[in-house]
Amino acid sequence: ATPWSDAHRVAPWRALPEPPYAEPGLGGDHDCVNCTTAVPGITDLAARGPAARYVWDLDDRENSRWIVPFGADGVPGSPHHRDQLPLWLRGDLARVVTDWTRLTLEHTDITEEAHA
Repeated sequence: ATPWSDAHRVAPWRALPEPPYAEPGLGGDHDCVNCTTAVPGITDLAARGPAARYVWDLDDRENSRWIVPFGADGVPGSPHHRDQLPLWLRGDLARVVTDWTRLTLEHTDITEEAHA
């Protein structure tokens, strides 16, 4: 049998042109964590999905997590244009950084902090 993700891929609408890339395969549909939606019978490419997911720890905000489907920067070519995509595809979350001393250019690798 062919894996679901071979045909079902995330292909968001793009307002700005960007270099072509292979749309990533999806592990589920509108009833899963990544909650994407295609038009059955028309296409298996999902153009709709969540803009972001947040999990807030009200007792300890350093334990809070978030994720966006692609990256924190919408500009093609930016290092953060697709930096959260691997986490999002796995259903993982990145740490919410609230310490202003860490919100600098020196602290840009979210993948290290995703599992901290």
